[in-house]
Amino acid sequence: MPVNKNSHNSSGIFGTPAEPLFNNDENGSSAEILQDWLLNMAVVNTKEIKTSSSIQNIFTHGSWSECVFLMCDRFELPCQAKYAALEIFDRFMLKHIQDLYEHVQNTKSTKKKCDWECILERVKNQAFLRILSCCQIASKLSSHYKVITVKRAKRCLLDAGYSYSCESILQSEMRVLKTLSFNVSRTSCLDFIEILLEILGHNTSGEKFDVKVYHETAVKILTIICLHRHNIYDRLYLTTAGVAAGVLASSEEQNTKLAAVKTDKMLLSAAVVATAVNMNDSSLTQEVIIHLNKISEVPVEDIRDFMNVIIESIKQNISSLMNWRGTEQCKF
Repeated sequence: MPVNKNSHNSSGIFGTPAEPLFNNDENGSSAEILQDWLLNMAVVNTKEIKTSSSIQNIFTHGSWSECVFLMCDRFELPCQAKYAALEIFDRFMLKHIQDLYEHVQNTKSTKKKCDWECILERVKNQAFLRILSCCQIASKLSSHYKVITVKRAKRCLLDAGYSYSCESILQSEMRVLKTLSFNVSRTSCLDFIEILLEILGHNTSGEKFDVKVYHETAVKILTIICLHRHNIYDRLYLTTAGVAAGVLASSEEQNTKLAAVKTDKMLLSAAVVATAVNMNDSSLTQEVIIHLNKISEVPVEDIRDFMNVIIESIKQNISSLMNWRGTEQCKF
């Protein structure tokens, strides 16, 4: 259903429209603010690409992503919190494990290997608690009334079979914050998607493009990408590099290039928006890709290649899910 830019909830003086509200004439951002916002995000994105590493995003796929998303769903957190929590968890776990490894290496123990194995086992046992701590932090960044309190966190842990005191839960949250030097507020991929959609609707006056519908589809697509991140980026590498199937990057230079692509949120966001448009009305795909190229400066060919990879991956995952469910229908 098309979005009415001037619509509002009239159920009461405190009524607010469903979020996000795109291209609102009364409360929307001006073209100048949108331009500054996009430029700032592009600068941040470029900086992250330059500092990217092949060991990033280890904990942003598969069962790790699934656990984070399910926990956020349990607490009914907004979409922004899901992706913020996932990024916080990935950054924390990487830094946490590196710090522990350096600690073991700097000790004078004669059984460092045994010590390291014990530490890894403890890290594994604490993973659920760490995920909850990251979701707690993300909830405070994205909402003022749906934050995960210590009591709610403790109940969640008990339901999962873990017995932690309130003090331990607080200490875990503080451990995450200190490990990341309290630098937990980062621009997520969903932020990039929403600014691209806002500018897309602004530039086209929303006549053709129902950005609200595209946003709903884009969130689902982004979730699938997080669950199958490595497979999708491996497929993208094989497609763009033109190498034989099953042959992945092996040299340090190739791994560095692939890490930069995996870190590029502008590329991912443009591809997700293009995919969302394609799934709703394929006749508009080419026009939207051209618009996205002008907005983001991501090459048209890169957006199209990534979009095709995402579509193919989604088809494969839906097929496997349908086969697993037997005769039941699976709707995206």
